[in-house]
Amino acid sequence: MKNWHVAIQFEDLGFASSYEVEIDPEFPASGDWGAPEFRFGARSSRKLTIRIHPHLAVPWVASFALEPRGRLINGLYGCPNPRQLLVVAGVGAYLVEVSEPGSVSELPISPVLVVRRMPAAELVVIGSFTNLAAIDAFGLRWLTDRLFLDDLELVDGPSGKIYAKGLVNAISNDSEHLVIDADRGIVIEGRWSPSIAGPYGRPGWRRSGI
Repeated sequence: MKNWHVAIQFEDLGFASSYEVEIDPEFPASGDWGAPEFRFGARSSRKLTIRIHPHLAVPWVASFALEPRGRLINGLYGCPNPRQLLVVAGVGAYLVEVSEPGSVSELPISPVLVVRRMPAAELVVIGSFTNLAAIDAFGLRWLTDRLFLDDLELVDGPSGKIYAKGLVNAISNDSEHLVIDADRGIVIEGRWSPSIAGPYGRPGWRRSGI
């Protein structure tokens, strides 16, 4: 069943890719894709199915549970590594190694409200209501601590850094602007306290050597 009410497209974000991708291809009448098939995400009445055609490997099929409600994003995005594909399915975000059937890593950020390439940089930034993650040519580069209580938005600013605003006080609806170091995913300007994360906040993460 096609998800006709969920507009899903592939955006290369200016990156080259070593694959082609079909979005919601017709299910074969034979009942067999004729290629390896994998499924990801929780049970859902809606799903996104893609057929990946790597330039130098065999095609394969992947299906992802969709969450189309509210402000959540559903889409496919190119990555700094031409052999990787970012699949965003509302609640979940997945990094796909296109030349390795079934090689899909769920990213530790949810739900997803924004995906953006850093201007003039080999970096894709992913935003939830409260924190950010970044993908570089080697995969997941960093995950920030919880930056806001809610309502995170990316805003424009001079190149080389990441600029975000969000809610920091639920009682007074106060918002704060923060500047994030694009290389390491840490706050370098603005009023921010680790206490924002609260008792259940997920700590930030950086790939070894960053």
